[in-house]
Amino acid sequence: MSETRLFDRDTGRGAGAPVPLGRAIGRVSAALRPERIGAGALAELRRMNWREFPPGFWRFYLENVPREWREPAGGPADRIDLAWAGVLRAMAEAAPDPHNAGAPFGAALAKTGYAEMRFVRYLRADGEELARETRTAAAWLARNGRRAGWREPAELVLGRIGRIRAGVRHPDGVTHRLASDYFRARAAASRLAKGE
Repeated sequence: MSETRLFDRDTGRGAGAPVPLGRAIGRVSAALRPERIGAGALAELRRMNWREFPPGFWRFYLENVPREWREPAGGPADRIDLAWAGVLRAMAEAAPDPHNAGAPFGAALAKTGYAEMRFVRYLRADGEELARETRTAAAWLARNGRRAGWREPAELVLGRIGRIRAGVRHPDGVTHRLASDYFRARAAASRLAKGE
């Protein structure tokens, strides 16, 4: 399956080759290493309140999120900023370097014992609740020493909160992928525990 891109190649929109979302997330993840961002700025991102963007957020956001993901067609600017605030705050919670593209987010949550009821609440959330649930899941993974792929959580937040439609899968498709990964990992762990 090809990586989600912000613009289709044949539309002619966007300057130069668009940055795939997975690559943008990898760039953000690498920038969250303490030696790159600094302990103070990382703490500022972690403490950030909903709708209150401190200077550290703006510096990090403008320096590390590619412009075409900050200013895409198909989403109001204030909602896109709000969505990225949710993504960055959650990723900061799981820092340093929280992104591992080879570890599906849903499966990582299942393998660390993340409660099914909490996971379902995450999948159903929107707005501030989605930002909070994403952050909670990130903190859980960090406490359990697990890195995970952040493309799906970013797509979910950008699609639901940012209302971005160009270049991200519909939120229903993202929740399906997250749920599939989560429940498949739980089923595999159950079979292993039973000795099957």
